[in-house]
Amino acid sequence: MLFRYHSTKVFLKILTLALFLAVLLAFTNCAFADTAVVSDIINIRTGPGTDYSIIKQAGAGDRFTILEKSGDWYCISLATGQKGWLAGWLVKVEKTQAQVPQSTGTAARIDGSYVNIRSGPGTGNAIIAQGSSGSVYPILGSSGEWYKVSLNSGGSGWIAGWLVTVVASPAQTSSRSAVDTPTGSRNAVVTGSSVNVRGGPGTTNSVINQVAQGDSLPVLEQSGDWFRVKLQNGSTGWVAGWLVSVNTPAAVTPTAQNTVAAAAPVKSAATDNQAARGISLKVTGKEDQTTTVIKANAPFEYTQLFLTNPDRLVVDLKGIAVGDLPLTTKVDSETVKQIRTGYFQKDPDITRVVFELLGGAQYTASISGDRKTLTVQTYIPDIDNSYSGKIIAIDAGHGGYDPGAVGDNGTKEKEVNLDIAKRTAKLLEARGATVVMTRTGDQEIGLEQRTSKANSKKANLFVSIHINAAESAALSGTMTFVHSGSSTNTRIKESNRLAKNIQSELVRGLGLKDMGVRYADFAVLRTSSMPAVLCELAFISNAAEEKKMNTDSFRNKAAEAIVKGIGLYFSEKRNA
Repeated sequence: MLFRYHSTKVFLKILTLALFLAVLLAFTNCAFADTAVVSDIINIRTGPGTDYSIIKQAGAGDRFTILEKSGDWYCISLATGQKGWLAGWLVKVEKTQAQVPQSTGTAARIDGSYVNIRSGPGTGNAIIAQGSSGSVYPILGSSGEWYKVSLNSGGSGWIAGWLVTVVASPAQTSSRSAVDTPTGSRNAVVTGSSVNVRGGPGTTNSVINQVAQGDSLPVLEQSGDWFRVKLQNGSTGWVAGWLVSVNTPAAVTPTAQNTVAAAAPVKSAATDNQAARGISLKVTGKEDQTTTVIKANAPFEYTQLFLTNPDRLVVDLKGIAVGDLPLTTKVDSETVKQIRTGYFQKDPDITRVVFELLGGAQYTASISGDRKTLTVQTYIPDIDNSYSGKIIAIDAGHGGYDPGAVGDNGTKEKEVNLDIAKRTAKLLEARGATVVMTRTGDQEIGLEQRTSKANSKKANLFVSIHINAAESAALSGTMTFVHSGSSTNTRIKESNRLAKNIQSELVRGLGLKDMGVRYADFAVLRTSSMPAVLCELAFISNAAEEKKMNTDSFRNKAAEAIVKGIGLYFSEKRNA
């Protein structure tokens, strides 16, 4: 909005002075302001409350200068020069601190098994190295709860303060721990069938080679549960101690420098028969429905992840070693080509099971009451007749004066939303569904008006289509939201089921990063009387994804994925 002023020279001088003082005050306040650090994707709003409109979203690791506080909300400064508001309970506040002088004489001793060392003070920064338990690093400075430390390579990195203990820096401190000393004439005999050799001591380091079962490799040094070994081609790399058996000559006696290593011999997964481990993996079932049962000798937890190109179901069994589970199981059914098993992590143990899926197979996973048996079913769903007679509300986000997010190349979210919504509607109608469109053109529609349309038509489902945006241009991927109300509410339970089906199809169809099903108090999710989801298809703030969303291929795939996810939801309900 433009203002015109008709004033005297005196008034102009007063105004100029006032503006100068305001700017000076702003800079003075910001110079010593605290920082809000985002730990997950959250909304940035125009005011201090969930009733205010969303400007954009912030991603994990984003950092913002706090300008002021109102209740539980923080006003922050954005890179565009705008102000925005963040919910205080969704961020971590770093207090401004003076840097610790380099000559503090203190060091950080790692308490955990392995700790990531990052390029900056925060989990959003890149991992540049790992430190093992007991390693000691001279402290160069600090920022909030993070310590800047000196690395053995001569560089520096940042360690989370809650994962270390600050100790007096010993004379001639090295960043290598007591177990990082040369180990003499020891050999590591490979016990795993095929073991990765990595560029550093930890699973986050890149794989540089592989060694086979029975290979005997000279040990050069040890870091935690990892050994640096010499390969047959003369190069060196790191192997996991739980996948090898180390022969130690009797003549080697512990010294002050290798007491830790001597007191804690490395256990091989192949010989540690008393540990919690897998004991069997059996596959049964029909061609179009395969059942896999995995049993362990102790309770365990599990997580699952769907990956595309090619389609894979990845299941991590937390708390058990591989044990007697077969490394490869040929299945060759209509749903699964083969199942691969491997040791993913040590301390705590994680066994990874990968299902190579075929033919657009879907899956369900469930664990027994004693948490010792996991059952995974893969199947080809019958969705052809799932849409007939159903009423589905399709909501194209934003519209009219509200463009939604706008990309660097001028792409308007409202236009992408509407185009994909129309394509989705056509596909649903072709399959026998009745579609209620909350908007069919570029008009302004209130949030409650959108759900009122769906509620009055007694729609079976409500699907809102959006494009995401974030302060960080690096953030990318697809996510689907449901209302953050009580998980015992039937409507929210059904919304969750719908969201999982649509999200998995969007990930499969668009080939973007799976950012999962998330929870939020969005008005359209709160006020709908039927199961409802809000899809954030991609990030318009990411240059590559903005380019994709302007193609017919992306928009067709998005519509097809939403339609298939809806069909799978109805199919599950019909067959339950």
